This record gives sequence, structure tokens and C-alpha cells, in this order.
Amino acid sequence: MNASFTQLFTAIEQSSPSVWMREETDPYFVALIFHAWGMALLVGGGLVVCLAVLGLARSSALHRFAGFFVVMKIGAVFAVLSGFGLLLGYPAKALTNPVFVVKLVCLVIATLCMRWLARHAFAAAGQGLPLPPASRRVAVLALLFWWGVVAGGKLLLYTNSVLMVS
Repeated sequence: MNASFTQLFTAIEQSSPSVWMREETDPYFVALIFHAWGMALLVGGGLVVCLAVLGLARSSALHRFAGFFVVMKIGAVFAVLSGFGLLLGYPAKALTNPVFVVKLVCLVIATLCMRWLARHAFAAAGQGLPLPPASRRVAVLALLFWWGVVAGGKLLLYTNSVLMVS
């Protein structure tokens, strides 16, 4: 690791908020709990929407699942805020881990897929039109990237190679 990055990570990890997040019992575990809830709402909502687009709930009109986008937004707020807290506690551990980058890339692509589904598939369904031909492919792609987000998050626990503080 580059000396300037080492100095930057050391400065962050020695800051009062980082020490508080890492060394006090409650802040870190509260952030973990909110991150888990946020990811459950975000990814869970995404899975439901994708499965609905794929026709798993044929007896329900697709536009009835549009409320899951609100659930996903709430989950995203929880996940992002708590994720910043977790990152503040151990910046070198996450930011030097390629799995973290893979998780973020998967998250961005899954989010873009969901945005496409909201704008195209759900817009068509709301107007009573057939789904655009690419809807099923985008839903499958989103499912794969949601899986990548979850797998990346779990692998982060075990794949770090840089831990400046303990």
C-alpha cells in the first residue's frame, strides 16, 4: 500500500469519530444492525420486484408491486448511512479490499437495472401495456447483481488483507 494512503487511513482511524465507532460497543453494532435492515429492505425489495417482473406472481398485476420501490429507498437510506459509519470505523479494511469494490459495482448495476424496470416495465404495466421485451432480461440481470451485493457483503468479513487497527 502506498505511503500516502497509509497516512490517510491512519489519520482517519485515529480520528475521534472513527475511534468512537470502533471502540465503543454500541455504535458499531447499531450500525451493523441498521446496515442489515437496510440491505434486507433494499435487496429484498429488489428481489420481489424482479420476481414479479419474471411472472412469479401472475395472479397480481405488476403495478401493484410498485410500492416496493419506496421500501427499497428507505432501505437504501439505512444501508448508506450505516455503511458510512462502518466504513468510518475501518476504512483501510474496506477500501483496500477488491471485494468491497465488486460489492459497490454490483450495487450500482443492480440499482440501474431497478431504475430501468421502474421507468419502463412498471410504466408500461401501469398503463395496461405489455412489458417491454427486455424486461425479463433486465430482471434476471438485476437478480444476479443483487446476489453479487449480498455475496460481496458476506465475503468482506473474511477477505481483508489490510487491518491497521484491531
